[in-house]
Amino acid sequence: MNSAKKDLFDKIIRVYPNLSPKKKRVADYIIKDHKRLFLMTAREIAQECRVSEPTIIRFTNDLGFSGYQEFVQYMKGLLHIELTAVERLIKASQQSDQMNTLDKYCQNAIRNLENLRSSISEKDLKRVARVIHNAEQVYVVGYRASTTLAFYFGYLLGKILENVFLDTSLSWKLMDEIARNGRSGVMFVIAFPRYPLKVIRLLEYAKRYRVKIIGLSDTPKSPIIALSDQYILIDLESVSFIDPFAHIITYLGALIHEITFLDQQQAMKYLSRFDHAAKSGKEFFTEESVDLEEKQKFDHSHLTSFWSGDHTHRPG
Repeated sequence: MNSAKKDLFDKIIRVYPNLSPKKKRVADYIIKDHKRLFLMTAREIAQECRVSEPTIIRFTNDLGFSGYQEFVQYMKGLLHIELTAVERLIKASQQSDQMNTLDKYCQNAIRNLENLRSSISEKDLKRVARVIHNAEQVYVVGYRASTTLAFYFGYLLGKILENVFLDTSLSWKLMDEIARNGRSGVMFVIAFPRYPLKVIRLLEYAKRYRVKIIGLSDTPKSPIIALSDQYILIDLESVSFIDPFAHIITYLGALIHEITFLDQQQAMKYLSRFDHAAKSGKEFFTEESVDLEEKQKFDHSHLTSFWSGDHTHRPG
């Protein structure tokens, strides 16, 4: 049994002997099928257990929660750890709203953005920014679905700071870097359900070399939180098995902005260096960078002659 489920069952076992018969029916139901609670209101649980809705509320109070909503948040954290992608898809298919798909996803993104704005203070943002800015070495880490988030943050951070190391595959190069320079480094690690085991192993390894760890995850029950010196919690409210990341990208963009303006002159110097290298290497499209000979390959006369010639393959 994983630790999250054990925590729930321990809460129930502790109070079970003193519960009324009706509350025991609720407890038995939860132990038998706790994953379904993610889909249910207090009224629906009451109907399943043949008890009143206030009985459900009182039962959550007995478990130590202020009410049903706090219990739901607790269950959300537990089930984020447990639910497989298939179970999340089943959950989404059982939701009965009539919104079209794009509206559903947009509304979900808006709710997540509103939760982000109310849960992360400017003070918290600035504190994380200062730690990253002052580090001699920054390791940005994210695996599986979090790879996209890590790449976005690591790429932008590398434009304004030196010594940024991005890892999305648990490379030996990262392990060597930590062994050589760990004590002076900060690791910014991103992990959301279902948390990859290799990120946990990496954090355990990094702790041995006294790397300062900043964890970005969704719940206090996330396994990376206990291994982090500092952490950011951003809730993920999902409508399917696909994790919504629009609000996470928003947070990471705000963090980059804050780091940039801690030393604007230094950031401008590194950005200028990046732009010069990109221009020298012809990294990005500009009108001036398109060679005249390349243009001629696509002008009207060349295309006309190309298609009028015998350039097509004809089956024999």
